[in-house]
Amino acid sequence: MSNSTSDYMKGGDTSTKIKPRPFISRQHPLNDPKDPFTKAKVNKELVDRLALNNYPHQRESSLCGPATLFYCLLIDYPKLYRQAVADLWKDGKTTINNLKIEPSARAKNPKDLFNERSQLRISAVDWMTLASLRDSANNIMTYGSPFDQAAGITLPVDIIDWFKKAGYRHVDTFILDTPTNIIKINGYQNDPNYHVISLINSGFISRQSLPTVNHPNHWVVWTDQLRNSDSSSIRSDIKPSDAIKLKLFTWGEIARSLKSDLTFSEFQKYHFQAIVVGKIK
Repeated sequence: MSNSTSDYMKGGDTSTKIKPRPFISRQHPLNDPKDPFTKAKVNKELVDRLALNNYPHQRESSLCGPATLFYCLLIDYPKLYRQAVADLWKDGKTTINNLKIEPSARAKNPKDLFNERSQLRISAVDWMTLASLRDSANNIMTYGSPFDQAAGITLPVDIIDWFKKAGYRHVDTFILDTPTNIIKINGYQNDPNYHVISLINSGFISRQSLPTVNHPNHWVVWTDQLRNSDSSSIRSDIKPSDAIKLKLFTWGEIARSLKSDLTFSEFQKYHFQAIVVGKIK
């Protein structure tokens, strides 16, 4: 069956069926023409996503942490990604290996999904996956709006826990950006069996503003090695003033670059931690 005709969503589409549909927007609920969670709309988003026409995108939300996991799942295990979306749409919960995702009623009945121009702030597929994962892991705060910034914060322990339960191995964590550590990280990045997930300050990414106060606020996945400005590999004799470059998965892009002419010392300043995970062979 071709992607254009694939139907990954099984079951009923409205609460008039025997089993109610779990996800319902407060702004545009069932039978509203703009309802974002209809079978047809979610299926189309999923077909496009599996064809890699686009990638997980938290947009205006603080769901960058969950986006790293679902990006890796999409790339490595598309069948698991597809099943997770289908399960969440049909049952409101899913299990990815040992990672149980079961969001609260508030996450399944979200508010603020649409802006004042009735445009989605985050896609239905990304809300179901990213928000559901974040909400399931929260012990105190629930996540029911793209504006729930505090409830969307993801700590390094969360990233490691999610990846391990989803079927990856936690291989290493690097706190110090010494040349020796960068060379090790680049070695992992050069192997398709590994992913490097970093906690950074988003200000050193292209099209962003450098921060006045430097603190970790964003998760990304490396999609290339950290390189010198001439694209050569980092060596142990790199100088703090040497310009570097790096490509990242972030905000739905798979090759977002750092700011131009960023130096190695600036990278060290804005890059806080690298977590290496490995696929199960």
